[in-house]
Amino acid sequence: MKETIAIIVGGGPAPGINGVISAATIEAIKKGKKVIGIVGGFKSLFAGDKKKALELTFDNVSKIHITGGS
Repeated sequence: MKETIAIIVGGGPAPGINGVISAATIEAIKKGKKVIGIVGGFKSLFAGDKKKALELTFDNVSKIHITGGS
């Protein structure tokens, strides 16, 4: 079973967070780990909403820095 890393953004201003998400995801995948992003932050996590846990891949994070928001 692969080790899994979850990435969550807690809200509030976070300049450059998309670049951090992208870099962390790419490095983790290179090291054989699975990465998931929690859409909706801690609210979704604590609600146990599994539909809000999305697998992050090279394809869906490689251009994330182009779009605003996280």
